[in-house]
Amino acid sequence: MNREELRFINNLSILLECGRPLLSCFRNLQAATDDEACKAAYTAMIAATESGNDFTTVLGDYPQLCSRSTLALLQAGRRSSCLGVLLPKLAHLVRSTVEGHWEPRRRFFETWALMVEAGIPLEEGLGELNHDFRRGPLREVAEGLRATVAAGGSLSDGAKKFPEFFDAVSIDLLEYGHARDLARALRAITRLI
Repeated sequence: MNREELRFINNLSILLECGRPLLSCFRNLQAATDDEACKAAYTAMIAATESGNDFTTVLGDYPQLCSRSTLALLQAGRRSSCLGVLLPKLAHLVRSTVEGHWEPRRRFFETWALMVEAGIPLEEGLGELNHDFRRGPLREVAEGLRATVAAGGSLSDGAKKFPEFFDAVSIDLLEYGHARDLARALRAITRLI
């Protein structure tokens, strides 16, 4: 996540919150940037929107504007028609990351919680986390949890393989969350860090 991604998500969130149409948002965001790669991304989003397509279909080509987990969240928000609810939370996540307020573990759990709230399937969300945290030990955690779930195991079973990241309380919260409210459990784990 970087400053351009923060500007994109934050400003899109604010413009939509104020009732601005999506096409108008992209045109205004394009006019407000000097970065040529970002201008190209906005041009592609404008063209997609004008032709009646989903703007998120072109974002994969512009990683400087949108990381994979952010893209997955935007796509989930569009599919479920909850983009307006999701964007402020996503803007907070991106801002906290870019400004260095959250260490990687907290960002991992907050991103995962937001993915769960957005309706992203568990294995898919863990796959996106695996990619976004590919430089560091959290990649192994995401992949290990994903593999355990894919093999029919529980999240708490997967977490037990990573005692350096999950203590007994965190494992208990994952067990509770997997059965009841995973997003709530993940946010509770961030408060334990």
